[in-house]
Amino acid sequence: MAILSLRNLTYAYQDGATQRYVLSDISYDFEPGRFYAILGNSGSGKTTLLSLMSALDAPRSGEVLYQGTDIQKLGYEGFRRNHVSIVFQSYNLIPWLTATENVLVAMDITDNKLPADQRAVATNLLSYLGIDATRAERRVPQLSGGEQQRVAIARALATNVDLILADEPTGNLDETSSEEIVQIFKALAHEHDKCVVVVTHAAEVANEADEVLNLSKGVLGEVTGGAAVAAAVAPGDPMVAAAAAPGTPAFAAPSGPAVAAPGGPVSAAPAVPSTAAPAASDSDSEREALV
Repeated sequence: MAILSLRNLTYAYQDGATQRYVLSDISYDFEPGRFYAILGNSGSGKTTLLSLMSALDAPRSGEVLYQGTDIQKLGYEGFRRNHVSIVFQSYNLIPWLTATENVLVAMDITDNKLPADQRAVATNLLSYLGIDATRAERRVPQLSGGEQQRVAIARALATNVDLILADEPTGNLDETSSEEIVQIFKALAHEHDKCVVVVTHAAEVANEADEVLNLSKGVLGEVTGGAAVAAAVAPGDPMVAAAAAPGTPAFAAPSGPAVAAPGGPVSAAPAVPSTAAPAASDSDSEREALV
């Protein structure tokens, strides 16, 4: 069964006397355990689509269904608080808090049932994502971009939800950090049955996804094959085409010291604690916007 379904989704805005359509009659099903990439040129409506999927905005017509129920009936605030988490390109962490405190803020917002020792869950999640105890107690500006994005993903896993949406999550990262973040998303989908949907311009990210979609002229369609991915990412760009061409090596698994899985053996990719899952908000203003 699909965890999230789009049904005849349409979005438009008023430009003077003209109504301009960004999305036109989009229907698609997103399933748990799958990693999706949505491609499209700048201005194609990718972020608008993600905003509708995460209940940050409302469609002009059509429905967004969560496990078969219209999210308007669930309530947009309740849906954001309890069923979906968002990972942003710019991390959207609270700069005066530590990594651990950023994760705890998200856990404080949700209505989902969480363990009494929330700090232990936050620490375990950060450890799973490669943030050790010392760095977990640093304020986030003292962390690298890749580390801050890992904190943002930990926050997105802290409220025990199964739907994770990410808007250009590798856009501000170097190549190595980007590769590692993509591998984390793949593991969350394949090993922990999350539905992960990533909006991206990167052919390298799309090549790692289970399903690649392209948004063009308001229409969402499936993309198959490396050459098609290249065309969707940057039509006519030979460098991008070469990067996305068949035979391009897949991202390697993240390297680095093994970390201990909560309640499990030491391994390079420990299991996510069953008590943990996604979160959404950050700063006080963003908490108001998202919740």
